[in-house]
Amino acid sequence: MNRLFPWAVALIAVFAVFIDIPKHQFSFPFNCPGICLRVGGFSVNQEIKTHLGLDLQGGIQLVLQMKTDEIPAGQSVPDYNERARRVIDRRINGLGVSEPVIQAIGDDKILVQLPGIDDLQQANDIATRQAKLEIKVPDKEAPGTFKSLQPPLTGEHLNPTYVTFDSANQPVVNFEFTGSDADRWVQLSKDYLNQPVQITLDGQQISAPTIQVVFTSGRGIIQGRFTVDEAKQLSLLINSGALPVSLQVIQSSRVEPTLGRDSVNRSLIAGAVGLLLVAFFMLVYYRLPGAIAVLALLYYTALTYAIFRLVPVTLTLAGIAGFILSIGMAVDANVLTFERLKEELRSGKSLRVAVEEGRKRAFPSILYSNLATILTAAILFELGTGTVKGFALTLGIGVAVSFFTAVIVTQMLLHGVIEFASLRRRALYGVEERQPEAARDGREPRPAPAV
Repeated sequence: MNRLFPWAVALIAVFAVFIDIPKHQFSFPFNCPGICLRVGGFSVNQEIKTHLGLDLQGGIQLVLQMKTDEIPAGQSVPDYNERARRVIDRRINGLGVSEPVIQAIGDDKILVQLPGIDDLQQANDIATRQAKLEIKVPDKEAPGTFKSLQPPLTGEHLNPTYVTFDSANQPVVNFEFTGSDADRWVQLSKDYLNQPVQITLDGQQISAPTIQVVFTSGRGIIQGRFTVDEAKQLSLLINSGALPVSLQVIQSSRVEPTLGRDSVNRSLIAGAVGLLLVAFFMLVYYRLPGAIAVLALLYYTALTYAIFRLVPVTLTLAGIAGFILSIGMAVDANVLTFERLKEELRSGKSLRVAVEEGRKRAFPSILYSNLATILTAAILFELGTGTVKGFALTLGIGVAVSFFTAVIVTQMLLHGVIEFASLRRRALYGVEERQPEAARDGREPRPAPAV
């Protein structure tokens, strides 16, 4: 089984490098920006890219205030806040926004961050529109106007809507009532045959078709002078459901991508400087084991970044800070191992025994320190919000990967180098060469064993 480890580690390295390549920027030889595989009837087409948060990519940030006076007496304000956040989340996910942040601020406010969105008005509309769909019928007492049914026929019980094109190639929104509302829709077509009915959204008319036939099911279409995008947005609003309470924007801001790009560049520079300083220290102080640690660190960086792209993890400045901090944790595990190795060598043990004993003695410290850090990261992720979650997630993943590289990769490389006679000199491991054993009974001194 041990002979398979080097091959498994090498395959993981190749796969990580493949994932890390920015395929969106190199169209050849990567015709697919991710993983594209087709074997018979089985196919995988997964896009892979680095997801950047609002502070790095730019986008829109909104702070929404609930109109608590609309909440019935005795009802829980936090409960309405949670319901409103679920509706907003469905709407934004329908837009395809990557990793939005939607969280409560106190009981009556909601923070919405939309990375990659630059249309402030669209963001306001998506977040604050009530999206209450209602079917109204002609008011006989006031000709030319419409009134609500009793009880109102709303979009509360609808199957998911979708957009198609009518005979004139105009976009229309298809809907279908379910349950008792479907029966009411059929009865409405009987009661108001050859009369117009009004379809409203938040009290505004979007269509007023004339019923020409008696319906046989709860299906219908919403026609209007829509563009395709407007029809899709209407369908999205209906599908996400109506907000349980009105919201108003009390703060809005746009983060420009140029600011995000500057933050990315500074973070990359900080990470590169940190890696170089760590590599310099390890090479100077630990020599050959230090060089092995640098290789393991490069392996760790490639693998961790690949995991970030696969999960995917949305990188924010705090997340990058967690990643850079985990680099220090990765080196810390190697330092523990190498110090134990030097202690074993100084005690007079051979190199091969010292490597094995150093691993055994350092392993408990590495295990418990990493478990403590991962536990802390898990608590921060569970109890934290926003940027704290990003920091905790990248730190936790980084520490878990660093444990793998320290226990498996570094040890595999150490056991590999000691198989070469030219690399067995104790000076290469930061320990002075052993002097020949003192002569006994007048015999010639014996050289100290190397391995």
